[in-house]
Amino acid sequence: MTLADTAASARGTGTGSSSDGRHTQSSALFGDDPDSVVDAQAAMIKRKSFLDDIIDGIQVGILVVLFIGILLAAIFADSLPTIFPATKPFYDTFVSIPGVLRNIPEYAARVAEHIPTSLDEAKGLLELISLWFNELLQTIPYKKCVIVFSFATYLWEAKLDLRQRDRLREVRRPAAIESFIPRQAYLEANAYGLDKSSLALVRNAFMQIQTYVIIDRDLVPVLWDFIGDAMETYLGLSADQEIVRSVLFFIATTLISTVLTLPFDLYSTFV
Repeated sequence: MTLADTAASARGTGTGSSSDGRHTQSSALFGDDPDSVVDAQAAMIKRKSFLDDIIDGIQVGILVVLFIGILLAAIFADSLPTIFPATKPFYDTFVSIPGVLRNIPEYAARVAEHIPTSLDEAKGLLELISLWFNELLQTIPYKKCVIVFSFATYLWEAKLDLRQRDRLREVRRPAAIESFIPRQAYLEANAYGLDKSSLALVRNAFMQIQTYVIIDRDLVPVLWDFIGDAMETYLGLSADQEIVRSVLFFIATTLISTVLTLPFDLYSTFV
């Protein structure tokens, strides 16, 4: 049973109502008005679920890892990249920051010396910049950059979802809505929001793992090649027929996406 179901069933837990439908038994624990009898419902909303325990464990784990990292950096200092080679890029970047800051005046002077004073010099500078930029593009690890950006976006959105989840655990109505939103309706809405939030957190985590696997394992090119082979083997068509191949690729990706998201859609609709 979800929180929303529990909230809906809590309507009948009160013992005594006035003629206008408001309960007359008082609730001092969670109530924000003298007629509330929804302690059980409010306690259910406040109670943390197994998913909340997992989230708390992950947050504590991240803090522990950060603490251990800072402790190791303080103890081993210059030896850290030798002991833990994986930390070398971060260490080199961090160590280089003071030098870059100290050399800013020198860099500014060099830039001032190369400011073009004529049209020909400006064209030559633009050509140099273009060549440097093209060389830079050849060295950028696009796949890693996309994966890092994807995880950064996911973590930011997850943080916002967790903040909203904390707000949904509020059992006292804000003063601005007390006059026109019944306490029962407010708690039921929060319970429904918590259920949706739980599903969204699990679904987003699954989708992020799926995105990582697709990018890291180059599954899109693999599927494209598979479609081409299937066209030649089973349909007797040439893989060079780009339109047919693109249509089949679109159908295949749509079917795969539907199958992967179908359990979440069914749960969201019927549970």
